[in-house]
Amino acid sequence: MLIIGDSITRNIRFFNAITRCFPGATVQIILDKLPGILQSLPSTVRRIIVHVGCVDASRRQSEITKSEFLKLFQCLRTCSKAVFISGPIPPYNRGCRLFSRILGLNSWLLSACRTHNMGFIDNFNLFWNRPSFYRSDGTLPNKLGSSVLTGNIQHAVQSLPQD
Repeated sequence: MLIIGDSITRNIRFFNAITRCFPGATVQIILDKLPGILQSLPSTVRRIIVHVGCVDASRRQSEITKSEFLKLFQCLRTCSKAVFISGPIPPYNRGCRLFSRILGLNSWLLSACRTHNMGFIDNFNLFWNRPSFYRSDGTLPNKLGSSVLTGNIQHAVQSLPQD
């Protein structure tokens, strides 16, 4: 399994998984790095989990973000692997606008993943209004939050018929 994404993926660990964490990554950054990473993957990797989008949501350019996600979906479609998009986690106590943008992105990703036959891992409701899952910045998960996120991803990957 390959896990690739922004700084939220830093502490996500699975047995026999490769994690590529790019702090501050946007969808475009992941898209730029993905071809090289896919080429270097061992043939035993059958699943890819992508977690990105929170930084993009803070840019206030939702149509550009959606367009970049569609390009990412096209790239991932060619890799012959089961693909899962790990949805954004809502910010805690960071204001209504950012919360609303991330909620909108989460809803759009849910629909877009269905349309493009990719698994969607919904993290939003799991983290919503749970301050004990966050570091003091209200954005990044703490140790407990990372553990909960890891468990949710693991459950989704094992439960969804994406093989």
